[in-house]
Amino acid sequence: MIKSLRNQLVVALGLLVSAVGLLQGISSYHLCRTGMDALLDMRLEQVATRMRDGFAEGIPQNPARGTQDDRDVVVVVWKPDEATPFRTTDPSLRFPRDATAGFGSYQVNDESWRVFTRQDPTMTIQVAQRNAVRRELTREAATQTLWPIVVLLPLVWIAVALVVSRSLRRLKRLGAKVQGIDTANLEPLPTSGVPAEIAPFIHSINTMIERLAQSIESERKFIADAAHELRTPLTALQLQADNLAPHIAPGNQERFRELRRGIGRAGSLITQLLRMARADAPMGATPLTQVNIATVVTSAVADVLPIALQRGLDIGAEEMVEAHVRAVETDIGMAVKNVVSNAVRYTPDGGTIDLRMRRERDMVWVDVVDTGPGIAETLLPRVFDRFFRANPDIEGSGLGLSIVKAIAQRYGGDVSLRNRDDGRSGIVASIGFPVEESGVATEANAATATA
Repeated sequence: MIKSLRNQLVVALGLLVSAVGLLQGISSYHLCRTGMDALLDMRLEQVATRMRDGFAEGIPQNPARGTQDDRDVVVVVWKPDEATPFRTTDPSLRFPRDATAGFGSYQVNDESWRVFTRQDPTMTIQVAQRNAVRRELTREAATQTLWPIVVLLPLVWIAVALVVSRSLRRLKRLGAKVQGIDTANLEPLPTSGVPAEIAPFIHSINTMIERLAQSIESERKFIADAAHELRTPLTALQLQADNLAPHIAPGNQERFRELRRGIGRAGSLITQLLRMARADAPMGATPLTQVNIATVVTSAVADVLPIALQRGLDIGAEEMVEAHVRAVETDIGMAVKNVVSNAVRYTPDGGTIDLRMRRERDMVWVDVVDTGPGIAETLLPRVFDRFFRANPDIEGSGLGLSIVKAIAQRYGGDVSLRNRDDGRSGIVASIGFPVEESGVATEANAATATA
């Protein structure tokens, strides 16, 4: 079963045109055969008329046998009261002298002949032609009428395919736009130039996009408002805990520290929620700048370095490339720092975290490779879900990678997470952004001018 609408239309229209062409060919073939029969009959009649007008005496009285081509017509002229033909082009052939005037078919010398007989007072003229020759001539002429159809049918199929493809080009563009719809791109589909048959479908999709955008915006506002409202009482609670710290009895110190850690975790969660709301928000009025990814990576390593040194982690950048992206610098910094912080959180003490940059066509990638325990393959598809934590025993909000993915999609980038395949345990986290070539060229030119 053909699932492609384009292929269905091409096959249907092609078969329809082929059927019409086939019927036209059959009709032309039969009409041509009928016309050729009439033309050959007229030729016989014309020859008989010429013989009556005095051309009969031009036929030799005793022609040699076998000198006439089988495809030629045979002429026999009879005179009244004579038993033998007055003139004949082939003495071996004797057609019925008393044949009815006009056309008739006769069997002579084991061959079928088409004979035209003209009865005049002074002579009887018979002009004959082999039916086998007539069929051959008719078939050759009729076959010639089929060649245009044989040549045109493939061209018609090509033309049908081109016309259908051109007609569906608009649908392909709409399909590409539909595929690009996600939480970061909820623009309605264009309706100008859309065929009337699919206009209701496009309207339904646009209505769905509008509702989805409203739902996502409501969710984002709720998260942002809730996080903002919770920040004030948590800050006040933190201050009260700090003021209360000197007055805690020694036996309650451990419980008090646990309380302060809980307040800290709640504060971190609120901060992540605010970052999530900001990452989900559409592009605002914040101007985009050319961000040096190498600088962002260096800054991310510097931010987590104190924690890494405290835990004995070996963290560093192996390969760095010069590449710029057009974005809000704080967004890119937050995404890269979250990936690095995630590696620090899940890598055991004394482990290694390597950062490297690479350039692939129009994308710049930052790879963060750790020596942690890795993630079960069944859980990898869920690592970017909000509030999902692959290892519940390690402290975290479950929003870090969701924020990274939202920021990457916001700027046309991508992010991936996979287990190492070099025989060691650990994760390879990769985040990529489109490169701003003009930014690299501008800085290079500026450096050259300064030098």
